[in-house]
Amino acid sequence: MARSFKLGRVGAVLLLPLFISGCGDWTPLIPGTPLGDKHFWFLTAGLQYTLLISLNSIVCGSVIGLVGAMMSRSRFRAVRRVVWFYVEGFRMVPLFVLLLWIYYALPIAINELPPEFSDLPGLDPLRQMTPFTAVMIGLSLNAGAFLVEIFRAGMESVSKQQIDAGMAFGMSRPLLMRRIILPQAIRRMLPPMTSQFISIVKDSSLGGAIGVMEITRRATLLQTQILHPMEIYTFLTLEYITILVLLTALARYLERRYPQHA
Repeated sequence: MARSFKLGRVGAVLLLPLFISGCGDWTPLIPGTPLGDKHFWFLTAGLQYTLLISLNSIVCGSVIGLVGAMMSRSRFRAVRRVVWFYVEGFRMVPLFVLLLWIYYALPIAINELPPEFSDLPGLDPLRQMTPFTAVMIGLSLNAGAFLVEIFRAGMESVSKQQIDAGMAFGMSRPLLMRRIILPQAIRRMLPPMTSQFISIVKDSSLGGAIGVMEITRRATLLQTQILHPMEIYTFLTLEYITILVLLTALARYLERRYPQHA
């Protein structure tokens, strides 16, 4: 597996000069000329939005997933049902549809609330929804629904004997979670969590559909102006590959640093 990964990276490096030198006209995208500088920096400026959306959604989605996973293990059936409805609901709705609803429909729904609810704190930012906020909320809620199941499976993989032993030593449930369950569960959850985080980065491209100026949106706008689809979308592909290779490398380092069976 490691050798295949290394061969893939070598292949990508070997193909890059071919794309730049032998295919298409890359002059409008290569820095060094007024037009090249303008277009290159226009495309790469979207990286900050892609990374901010991805990072914030990963953090918020992880918090939602962790809280939801702990609630799904509650002794109260009503709490478990709430988590079940959340997970099933957000996993069934396509992410693109969810983003459209949050950006266009949610502010209208909030403005039509009864007066006793319309003045609740925290609703003002939702009334004047920005595309960036809408994408953050949508990606976080969508990712959280999947991460709930990942966290829950990781927690349930910890043997009951260890939990019983901790309780026999007088540990409280929060202490048991912090000292015994989570350290082992997180090690086992790293591979599926990495896959989910990669999906978040790729799904951030949907933000362009509601006006976020991330890298996909910028590539589409520039393509309509200069009509170089092969060069622009190849450059866009390389941007995503670079982000995901770095994310995958970080995840593999963590998997080696914190093996499942330490």
